[in-house]
Amino acid sequence: MFMQQMIKRFLLIGSLIVGLPSAWGFALLGPVNNGGDDWQATLIGYNPLSLGSAPPYLVDGLLTGPKNLGEEYRRNTPVMYYACNTSFLDYFGTNGLAAINAAFSVFNGLTNVDNYSSDLSEFPLNSMSENYLAFEFEMLDLKSVTMSLLMEQLGLADAVRYIWALHNRYLPPGATCTTPGPGNGVVYMVVQRNFDITASPLNQLQYSAYVNGALYTYSIDENCGVSGASPPDVDAIEVPTDPLSDYNPPVASGNGVDFLYYGNYYTSLTRDDVAGLRYLYSTNNYNTESPTPGVLLEASNNPTILVTTSDLGALVTSAQTNSPAVIAGLFPGVVASATSYFTNLLTPVVVTYATNYYGEPFGTPPHIITITNGYTNAIIQWYVTSFANVVTNSYQPSSTAILQTTTFGSPVGAPFGSPFVTTTSSKKIVQTNTPTGDYFLIPAGSCGLTVVKVWQTNVVSTTNLLTVAINPDGSFITQSLINYYTNHIIEVRPCNFVAPTPQLYQGIGQLQFKQANYDSLLGQLFQPITNVYTMVMVSNSQPYRQTFQRVVTQPDFQFAAADLAAGPAALWIVTEYSRNINFDQGNILPGLAGPGVINPSTLITYDKVGPTYMNVAPTYQNGPYNPNNGPFSDFIWGSFDGSTNVPVIYPNGTSITNLAAAVLVQISPSSLPNGAVNAAYNQSLQVTGGSFNPPFSWSLVELSPGLPPGLTLSPSGTISGTPTQSGKFDFVVQLTDSVSRYLQRIYSITIN
Repeated sequence: MFMQQMIKRFLLIGSLIVGLPSAWGFALLGPVNNGGDDWQATLIGYNPLSLGSAPPYLVDGLLTGPKNLGEEYRRNTPVMYYACNTSFLDYFGTNGLAAINAAFSVFNGLTNVDNYSSDLSEFPLNSMSENYLAFEFEMLDLKSVTMSLLMEQLGLADAVRYIWALHNRYLPPGATCTTPGPGNGVVYMVVQRNFDITASPLNQLQYSAYVNGALYTYSIDENCGVSGASPPDVDAIEVPTDPLSDYNPPVASGNGVDFLYYGNYYTSLTRDDVAGLRYLYSTNNYNTESPTPGVLLEASNNPTILVTTSDLGALVTSAQTNSPAVIAGLFPGVVASATSYFTNLLTPVVVTYATNYYGEPFGTPPHIITITNGYTNAIIQWYVTSFANVVTNSYQPSSTAILQTTTFGSPVGAPFGSPFVTTTSSKKIVQTNTPTGDYFLIPAGSCGLTVVKVWQTNVVSTTNLLTVAINPDGSFITQSLINYYTNHIIEVRPCNFVAPTPQLYQGIGQLQFKQANYDSLLGQLFQPITNVYTMVMVSNSQPYRQTFQRVVTQPDFQFAAADLAAGPAALWIVTEYSRNINFDQGNILPGLAGPGVINPSTLITYDKVGPTYMNVAPTYQNGPYNPNNGPFSDFIWGSFDGSTNVPVIYPNGTSITNLAAAVLVQISPSSLPNGAVNAAYNQSLQVTGGSFNPPFSWSLVELSPGLPPGLTLSPSGTISGTPTQSGKFDFVVQLTDSVSRYLQRIYSITIN
């Protein structure tokens, strides 16, 4: 009876698997042996795996393992920054930096993951190709390895390795384990940790035995504690059902069982790679998460307060001729930075007097006569000041004033001795170089003030006496300039920063990576970057958009180079790279192993030990150029593709020389302006500084995503044309000088 039930179950599962119409599959990455996954032990094929652990015939010390649906780990920072430090640049040079940029450019080319077609037909089933010359050189492609490591850092595991995975290995009483072991009595429980989550019939499993169109079964490989394997390891080894079918490894498997071999490189992400990213980062995927450590939440639900605005014209005028210290005293909390310069100022010596014109009737008010009697020369320090925390409520580039003339004397035509009277006349003038308006200050540590209502508008005047002329008979004339500005009493709602708490958040939809160099290409000082972004939180079934401010004080992804080979008495093992991954397990559900978050920062270090050779005594003891009994060699780093270009080998003198020449070279502008569909676009790129030699040539980097449709980049560095499609477009431009030195920069254009 028991056997009949088991046969029925196998037939049911088999029919479901055979009936699967989809051919996708991806695996989710998380911490190994945690929470409800405490069965993930090295004994049955999980990390950490050392050289003596086999199967599954790979070495991986990173403490990661596969996770079930709903227990995934993902990033929740929409914009992340990467940089290559000095150790990397000293070894890989500008070509290595270009390879890292090209890897990130592939991910920046993805739009919001919810925008792709349901079958992801935009992406190929296979993106791996081979460069035969690089194969002969035993080269690993730096860009492709970086792509695989980034897939891991985004939360995707080796899709092939975890199609089938052991959950239990049970040795019944009296049974023995022998190898090979038919009939030895060991009982295994095999599970699947590869998924296809597209919309499907209700009788279709979400677990998938496919990866990029290839169907896999498994064969259990058991060591039974043979010498050299401790502890005794066993695993369900994935086997293609059709050995002659197309082999389509995803990028996410590049550092696993389907590792990149000599001469292999990726041209793009595969369909299953994007399927996994879509599951993780879809805005339809809600997880309880904590935002990235160190970010602050903008809280704007505070009580309102009243604020009186101040005179913007007075601030601007004072800043032109006063030092930052004086301005800080007059207007506390507004100076962000200031520069100054000296100039000669010629000041006219003005003489003013009152007189009457010849033939005017007695008693005519005197006229004010102003003449210039030479000039004085003075060296004046002028200031150019940048303000912080200043919000302009109103602004006009020019101001209107009243020139008021007042006379005290006999009325026109009055008899001699008539009493003096006061006469006032006014004239409206426009001061073209004197701005006017009002402003208010954002309090220190605040994220802003939102204007709720204007309660009162006040016109404020200031009078400046320009000149006074007094006659011997006691009559006089004065001129004054009356300036006006309008201030307001406004009701505002303060915004302040608070520490965020775990909430139910949507997936962020799209990831963007930006290069953020140190203070120079060869420096170690990282300039902090302030990044503002939003995430959608769900509460009481209602979505709310929250705004966060993040000050990035170190790169989210940092690339380095070091000698990773063990020594001096260790076995000859060359590790291509080392890396870390930071899992936040603070919000995993009870009894489960997730969900969680992957937080920065990540250090990826590439091995710079150089070419290595293994000699085994007593036979293989000769060097590499001896035709007999030579050593075994290992990989070297390179960059290559499917073109006829000769592969780049690392390190190389040209690339390092280029790096030194590029230290002071600046490509501008720092960012490109937005454009609009069917509107002409024109923007020139410029280069300044450094030791690059003109003439310069501009181009897109090979394999870079393209410009917005309708735009082109000319060799002279002008991006022009008429955009025909809206969206955000990332691409990498390359500046090449007259002696083939080059520098690259990632740009983005948004077409509305």
